[in-house]
Amino acid sequence: MDVVERDLVYNRSHKATLPVNSSTFCMAYLETSTGSAAKRTIPLTSKRCLLGRQSDCDVVVDADSVSRHHARILLVGRDYYVEDLNSSNGTEVNNRLIQSRVRLQEGDSIRMSQFEFLFHESLSPLDRDQSEHLLPDQRSIIDEDAFEGPADDTATYLKVASPSSSDTGLHTTSTDPRFDAFIEVTQSLGQFLSLDKLLPRVLDSLFKMLPQSHRGCVILKDAQGELRPGWVKIRKGELRVSRAVVNKVMESGDAIVTSNASTDARFSTNQSNSDFRLKSIMCAPLIDREGNSMGVLQLDTSNGRRAFGQEDLKLLVAMATQTSLAISVAKMHEAELRARTMERDLMLAAEVQRNSLPELRPSVPGYDFFDYYEPAEQVGGDFFDYIPLSDGRLGVVIGDVVGHGIPAALVMSKVLAETRFLAASLQDPATVLDMLNGMTCRSTRLGRFITLVMIVLEPRTHIVTLASAGHVPPQLRRADRTIRLPGREVFGPPLGTSKDTIYQSHSFQMEAGELLFLQTDGMSEAENGAGESFGERRVAELLRHGSLPTDVVTSVICELDHFLENTRRQDDLCIVCFGRR
Repeated sequence: MDVVERDLVYNRSHKATLPVNSSTFCMAYLETSTGSAAKRTIPLTSKRCLLGRQSDCDVVVDADSVSRHHARILLVGRDYYVEDLNSSNGTEVNNRLIQSRVRLQEGDSIRMSQFEFLFHESLSPLDRDQSEHLLPDQRSIIDEDAFEGPADDTATYLKVASPSSSDTGLHTTSTDPRFDAFIEVTQSLGQFLSLDKLLPRVLDSLFKMLPQSHRGCVILKDAQGELRPGWVKIRKGELRVSRAVVNKVMESGDAIVTSNASTDARFSTNQSNSDFRLKSIMCAPLIDREGNSMGVLQLDTSNGRRAFGQEDLKLLVAMATQTSLAISVAKMHEAELRARTMERDLMLAAEVQRNSLPELRPSVPGYDFFDYYEPAEQVGGDFFDYIPLSDGRLGVVIGDVVGHGIPAALVMSKVLAETRFLAASLQDPATVLDMLNGMTCRSTRLGRFITLVMIVLEPRTHIVTLASAGHVPPQLRRADRTIRLPGREVFGPPLGTSKDTIYQSHSFQMEAGELLFLQTDGMSEAENGAGESFGERRVAELLRHGSLPTDVVTSVICELDHFLENTRRQDDLCIVCFGRR
């Protein structure tokens, strides 16, 4: 570590004594703390003291874990302050990461990665005399080894309140600072419910616990089972990952470490590792609650003097275990959010669909109308509509888009809008179907067949004209309670089957007491728990009972519910029924 006083001009190659003006000399100083057997004193002789890895800093720390311009100490009036300069690993004062400028007091600890300095407000006379006779290189060179002393020198002292007494005692504990960082990060991982926030936190913590790390990444399986980088942190060089090593770690569930990738048989065959001179690599699996590998944590370094070892690997494995749990929780949270969003979207779609269907039944002299609509899911592909036409005529439409759910509902909305537009301008139901079929065949992106029946009722003459595109045949209940299927012989195929299809209409006169029943296939094809279909014959038999459309539809629905019991319907259900009094 180099100390360079920017207010004192000198040539590094010159070994002369530096004069110090006692009238401007600041009495505060830094003292190396961590692991140094012989403490070093660094006087703060200027109003600004820049600390970092780059050579233009006032205090140069030659270590990869320290940023180029890491932190700065400022003299403001008579007070000293320290501030972090957006460093990679942050700056701590008294073991607390600082976010803004912090005032320093006697004995405060300043930590950059694993390097710690103690701040003192005044020099002793002996220290002051010695500082005035240090040569440039003697004052500036405090190498990294000064921070790597015996175990006793790296002891940290924790103030612990005794739970059995009101007194507070001082207890000393020798501990690895990395363990403290591990405890700190594992306690905070549960707070992150988003992978975009969780994964960078994991890598930042690993770089703090293992400061020799140059590159790190979290690799996760995507929904298709492909390996994708979830997050990457690079301090130096370029990240390269061996797919073979990652696959081996994920398949075996075992973490691996090498002190020299170029000579390790597991890595040396990988050209990318040798090209980028990776000295040491660690890789640990991320395993979910079911014991399946969902990715890996990997760190590597080019620092040959500080290769990863077994203790480092244990720390990585412990971190991977906690990370796996946090990822599982984050994924469950994200899945729940997606489910809530989908539920909200479905509710909105259901409301839009309900609004697209008729709110009121027609009021036509001499006629009664009743309808029923229930999708199998929140939205469906069945639809119906009442379309007022010119000269007092009324159009009645019922249709079914193959399938159900949101895709069918989207197609339904499109077809319903087109039907309303065409019916308002065209006279004949068959002509409307011809136009709809042409539109459907051209809309190849829909990829769905549509069945539809269109009916035009002339209330003054009681003439009913209908055309069908592959739909369930309408059932006419006559006054004598017999059932017939009017126009069945001229019905055409579903819309979208062939662009050459020409549809035909059929007309008949509705007599007093007659009733026309329209339905989608969700009624007749409904199956109970035994696999038995409700069937057209059962529907026809039910039509023989009841007089008004309201009575008929209600009895049919009640019988269907009794038939299904607790079996869930698999298709949408739509009924339109009208009759002449």
